[in-house]
Amino acid sequence: HLCDFYHYTHDVVASGSDMRRVLHIGPCETPGGMAKVMNILAEHPPEGWKADLLSTHKNGNPIIKYLAYRKAMKSFKKMLASKDTSIDLVHVHTAADWSWRRKKRFIIMARKHSVSCLIHLHSGKFESWMKSPNSVRAKKIRTLINNTDSQVVVLSDEWKKRLQPYIGFTHVIHNPVDPHVFHDKKIKREENRILLLGRNDAVKGHQFAIKLGEKLVNSIPNLKITMTGIKENLHPWVEAKGWVSEQEKLDLLQKSSLLIAPSEYEGQPLAILEALTCGLPCLASDKIIGLPEIVEFAELGNILDWSNKVKNMLNRHIIAEDLISASEPYKINNIVNLWKRIYDNIFD
Repeated sequence: HLCDFYHYTHDVVASGSDMRRVLHIGPCETPGGMAKVMNILAEHPPEGWKADLLSTHKNGNPIIKYLAYRKAMKSFKKMLASKDTSIDLVHVHTAADWSWRRKKRFIIMARKHSVSCLIHLHSGKFESWMKSPNSVRAKKIRTLINNTDSQVVVLSDEWKKRLQPYIGFTHVIHNPVDPHVFHDKKIKREENRILLLGRNDAVKGHQFAIKLGEKLVNSIPNLKITMTGIKENLHPWVEAKGWVSEQEKLDLLQKSSLLIAPSEYEGQPLAILEALTCGLPCLASDKIIGLPEIVEFAELGNILDWSNKVKNMLNRHIIAEDLISASEPYKINNIVNLWKRIYDNIFD
């Protein structure tokens, strides 16, 4: 999706002068879960709302990233100053660290122009980045939230419990699953095909997945581990796909036997929610919180624990209906209704 401001203004909602407009600000052009969530929400705004996107990030060196940020800030200032552009709500999508440092400037700028703000925390690293509720960083974030009268949304009840001592009251809304993701009973799953979906980042666990494969390859016939994010690998049983299209990702979800998420941290991995929607079992790191109970867990970095659980899950009969049922709360219609409640309440 192109994330320039003017694209969604006319494409998402065609009419209704009395409709309010929300502007989603974040890395909507950078491959990853946050971008996917932004695009899903922009394509499915709540009733009575129009939605637009503003991209703030590009992959590359620090100069490329800075230029993307500067371009976004320049566009945002023009929007706020324009008499022809009406923004009722700024919905900021952010992770921790430099993502937050960039986004807070948009929040401050919006409030200077009396535009309401909503802060959507996607990162599984936000708690550790703040260090403690009494840290200087946490106090500054709380002050910014209070001074701008911003609403904060986190991804699960577990994140709400963890983050409220740091930043104050938060709402909870799960990540939405793209309505184009579905379970196809006609597609036969390939035996012993393990799937890892994620960008090429050390925290996603690609190297651990390769070590896991080395542990399993002699005991599991025809083992194949398919991974997105990485493009090269020396093992014949590893399929390194790089970044894939949405259709190819859906094919992988429908044909694989097991999805693994050995990540060091996550907010709420969209890949797991999509896998459940496709009736695909999931094994996740025990460091990932806020997932449905049907997801199974293994200790982060423990090869023996992971290998034993992978073997058990590959030998088990899949009851796709149970997995699909667990994905119900993440369907777009349910998520949009929750966003409508929060959006509307800001103006009540």
